[in-house]
Formats: sequence, structure tokens, C-alpha cells
Amino acid sequence: MPNVTARAPEGWRASHPPEASDLDDPGFEPLDESEEVTVNARKRAWARLLAKVYEIDPLVCPKCGWGMKVIAVIEDPAEIRDILAHLVKTGRAPPGLEPALLN
Repeated sequence: MPNVTARAPEGWRASHPPEASDLDDPGFEPLDESEEVTVNARKRAWARLLAKVYEIDPLVCPKCGWGMKVIAVIEDPAEIRDILAHLVKTGRAPPGLEPALLN
């Protein structure tokens, strides 16, 4: 755990001082094999993890501050490639995207 904490952003380290109990108790009970996690619970967990790691809330609009919700999860690689190609064509590609990789 100390290695992970050392690599965390400064803002996160300042707001999450280490506690001895954090190392002993993960704060949750593992699920039995028969238990199932709902889709909504997985979405909320994903949003919480992103908020912790990147110090942002992915469900808050960065432009206006209003709450957003997940309406779809795109998993088809061809569809993702088409969306990224369109964003490149319109000049709104994500940072670090190499357009040549889309061909």
C-alpha cells in the first residue's frame, strides 16, 4: 500500500491521510459466489473509483457542473473506432489519440 500511496496525486494524498486500520480492514465483505452485483452498483463503483484515482467526478459535467448519468456502454471495437474516427475528422479527438491507429 505505501508504494501505491506514494504514486498518488498530491491532492489525493493530502485528503486521504494513512490510517493503520486501512491496512487491516479493507472496509468491505467479499461477495459469496451466489451473490450478484447489480448493474447500477457497478456503475456507481466505477464512478467512485475514477473520482478517487483522477480526483474528478465522471458523472459531473466539466462545463456546467450538472450531474450526468451513464446511458450506454459501447464495447464493440468497430463502433468505438468509428466514433473516434468521427471525432478526429471534426477536430475533437481525445488527447493522445494517434489517428493512424484507427485505419
